[in-house]
Amino acid sequence: MSDRKVNLLGRLPSLRAFEATVRCGNIAAAADELCVTEGAVSKHIKALEAELRTKLFTRVSRRNLSTPAGEKLYQETRSAFALLRQAEQSFSHDLASKPFVLAAPSTSLLRVIIPNAHLIQETIGDRPLQFVADDTHRGTVDASYSLSLRIEEIPDVPNTLLKLADEEFGLVISPLLLSPETHDPARTLTRYNRLIPKDRPHIWESWAKESGVSLEPADNTIYFDEMYLVLQGAEASLGPTIAPRPLVTEAIENKRLYAPFGFHQRKGAYFVISPLETELDPDFHRVGSVLQGMFAPA
Repeated sequence: MSDRKVNLLGRLPSLRAFEATVRCGNIAAAADELCVTEGAVSKHIKALEAELRTKLFTRVSRRNLSTPAGEKLYQETRSAFALLRQAEQSFSHDLASKPFVLAAPSTSLLRVIIPNAHLIQETIGDRPLQFVADDTHRGTVDASYSLSLRIEEIPDVPNTLLKLADEEFGLVISPLLLSPETHDPARTLTRYNRLIPKDRPHIWESWAKESGVSLEPADNTIYFDEMYLVLQGAEASLGPTIAPRPLVTEAIENKRLYAPFGFHQRKGAYFVISPLETELDPDFHRVGSVLQGMFAPA
């Protein structure tokens, strides 16, 4: 008597191909269900037959009928595969009902992400999509988030990171105030109010120093509580402001704003970060890729 040990557990992909072929009736249907080629299914079945040293199928009128040995193997394994499919459906349902929670600075949400939310929804399918305004730039990511967008230098964290774009900023103004054909924009700008967010009172000085553009003092300044209000004011022709590139890309493309000096690259970048306390959301990289398209320079 042979003491050769059959290793079915080491042939799980082949068993899966075999089970699908019996259940579906032929190799073509099994390949379609498993999203592989017919050749791959045939190869798995041949490997399983070699392992068992017996024929598992006979070909009759384009159908793969199981031999007595094949029928015996199918009956002994069908319950296990049924349980696996049930577990797969259960976890798929759990994921579909679990919201994808995207946290980002409020201005990024309002100016870039929410106007393009349909692209994210198409990516995550039927999952509910939730947005959280979070202007935190450093520190831990809330465990309830699926993905957090941050603007900073390369974070020194063990979380999963995906870079979206370099941080760039520049002076923007409504074309109704300053035409692209203006010969000396630096001099002309002095006659308009400067729009400044209260949480970044020195943004004009920082931009002038980093970009090397010399501006004369403005006649007046207008302060706003939030950056998105500043940008709304700029589009409403209240005056020029300094803005991050991704937040004004669409407005520039549609000629609501104009950047007379272009954009200057800073040390930071836009990143999406996963929460450290939880497992990586299965849609993290897919949504991250969509956000890359939104934030990358046009």
